[in-house]
Amino acid sequence: MIVKIWQIKLTPLSPFHGFPSSDTLFGALCWGIKRIYNESLLTEMLEGFQEKPKYIISSAFPCIEHNGNGIFFLPKPITPALPASDIEKMAQTNEKKEKVEIITQYKRFKKSEYVSQEIFNRLLNGLSEKALFQEYLEISVEDKDDEKKFIMTKTEYELFKTIKPLFKKELVQKNAIDRLTMSTGEEGQTFYQEEYYTSSAFKLHFIIKTDDINFFKSVFRYLEDKGIGGNRSTGKGRFKIDVLDEISFEESTSRKFITLSRYIPVISELNIQSNSMFYEIFPYRSKVDSEAEFKGDDIWKLKVMYLKEGSCFEAKEYKPFYGQCPVVKEIHMQKIRQYGFAFPVFGNFGGLV
Repeated sequence: MIVKIWQIKLTPLSPFHGFPSSDTLFGALCWGIKRIYNESLLTEMLEGFQEKPKYIISSAFPCIEHNGNGIFFLPKPITPALPASDIEKMAQTNEKKEKVEIITQYKRFKKSEYVSQEIFNRLLNGLSEKALFQEYLEISVEDKDDEKKFIMTKTEYELFKTIKPLFKKELVQKNAIDRLTMSTGEEGQTFYQEEYYTSSAFKLHFIIKTDDINFFKSVFRYLEDKGIGGNRSTGKGRFKIDVLDEISFEESTSRKFITLSRYIPVISELNIQSNSMFYEIFPYRSKVDSEAEFKGDDIWKLKVMYLKEGSCFEAKEYKPFYGQCPVVKEIHMQKIRQYGFAFPVFGNFGGLV
């Protein structure tokens, strides 16, 4: 049974293509297990994953470190919008901000993607969206990409302001490679891809549940050399990987949970009549990370429907894991699975008043 939760820090050593999602990290760990241990161990692990997973993993989220201080961010819970009457009352009682400014601030607040771990824990303990927004109004967050994505306490924001900019994104031109000929072709087709360039204070972190963290330490060393995510062959996606302390979330008797990973649900697990389910759904189709083993093959997986990190649910009963890892491709008698387990954190979140 999975009993321990570990925080893993990724320090960027090169530009990278987006924050690694749970399925990207899962795939990277699977390749590492295959290379460091052996393929039969990986196959055995994957076959038993639905009944007893070796690990459960979150997506990667931002964190910052500066002069010995740090802020770790987690996904902002997806919740319904406040009633217009609440916004109207705030405008009437707030002496510092005009109504239009409060409405503008609330739109920015709703578009925020991450909350600090301190805020996240308070949300798990029942902090309402209304109360959080009132705190947000007290912080003059600038309308910049590296600020408007984040919600944090006033004290944390004082640290946050001292280390801007955190990152910048650039569109980089790439050559399209024909998978059959492994060349750019005569026409030389190109496309543009977004890449992240970060400051020294900017890091990423993810969380892994496992009863044997030592099993993964050699895999992490392999991934430091190999890279994580797209464009590894051109030097992108290089990270220094550090295992931080074992962590825990406050115990809760609630059956409501927020997922820290992309989630492919099993409907029978959830109370679909609950009024505590708020989520975003998106279609996703990816390619097999072939590492040249499937050259010339059709490497497109079947499309899956994911529920986004930060989505909120109510389970019928407590379980150590929820979701599934469906087979989305078979190549040369090998079954390719798509990671879809939720990383559940239970709590009394989702209050509106």
